[in-house]
Amino acid sequence: MKPVIAACSVRGEARCSDKDLKAALSQWLATPPRRIDRMILQALLCSAPLKARVRSDCGLYLASRHPARATMGALLDAVCVHQRQPKPFEFVNSVSNAAGFHVAAQLGLEGPNLFIGAGTNVWKQLQALAALDLSDGVITQALLVVIDENGDFQAQAVLIEAPTNAQGFAELTADIEVLQLQAC
Repeated sequence: MKPVIAACSVRGEARCSDKDLKAALSQWLATPPRRIDRMILQALLCSAPLKARVRSDCGLYLASRHPARATMGALLDAVCVHQRQPKPFEFVNSVSNAAGFHVAAQLGLEGPNLFIGAGTNVWKQLQALAALDLSDGVITQALLVVIDENGDFQAQAVLIEAPTNAQGFAELTADIEVLQLQAC
């Protein structure tokens, strides 16, 4: 059994609008969710192409260095600077696991759904979390997703059935064909 089943990597430029990302996502999902932010769009863009390969008991382990910057910035500006109530969109999407919620809903995932802050060893950390659930028999697959947005963005997803000793995305996906997408 190969531990890695499938993978997808999406790159996009900072100038790529949310509208452009939604258009790209509509190629993979018949009815993409409404009122979602940039991080959710990126998470869906890299995971939706793997939808046909995931089982319902799949766990989702998602990481990003930052929450959606624009959403969090608008929320903090409204609450802290202007002392107003946040807009419902800003409030709901400010929870980091909002991206995981939407990915799980769109892919029909019923397994554990975790979000962590990405560090230098993020792929090892995600695999370690998934390994616990895989070894306990809670899940038979794990979808590992990393969103990296610092100007331009890269969103990567790897579907595994067993943990590996891989240190990063390239090592994890060395033996399989990775679907490479360009968002804008």
